[in-house]
Amino acid sequence: MSPQLSHTIEMNSALAGLVADSMMNKDVISRLAEDAAGAHAGSFLVPGTDAEAQAIAPTTAGEITDGDGLGVVIFDASKEPAQTAVALAAGNEYDVEQMLPIVDQGRIWVRCDDAAVIVANTQAFVRFVAGGGERLGDFRQDVDTADAAALPNALFRSAHKDVDFQGVTQRIALVQLLGPAL
Repeated sequence: MSPQLSHTIEMNSALAGLVADSMMNKDVISRLAEDAAGAHAGSFLVPGTDAEAQAIAPTTAGEITDGDGLGVVIFDASKEPAQTAVALAAGNEYDVEQMLPIVDQGRIWVRCDDAAVIVANTQAFVRFVAGGGERLGDFRQDVDTADAAALPNALFRSAHKDVDFQGVTQRIALVQLLGPAL
């Protein structure tokens, strides 16, 4: 392995899945990733087939709007990276059946659609239908022709930012989850 010869002097302000601060009230739960591709930090998840043990990205508007959503997957730099070929191909940090830390109250940086134009202090929407280059559970600013739904008690607290993490550009924004449970 060759050594890294260049470094940037400007660090990213955040990455998808980072909790924004430690002072806000927050509630963190754990579930196992149900999807064969695992899960991505900064994405919104709902209860899986076994609602008490599993989590998965939403596939219907009702899973987002009914108030039973679980929350946003936290980025954990201390865990081993995903190992399965399916999770790696999807660019996910978590493998299938790996424990996911999920925040359902507080402020967290979320992954947004690449073309999302986020404005601070506006309603947050979550994608439940994904086409080319889009990801289930990612955030955006509108319904995108009925492919996303408004997440109750969730507001964007920043405009979007594009950050480079390990050579991959992520569009992120700060979301505040306002309820004790979504």
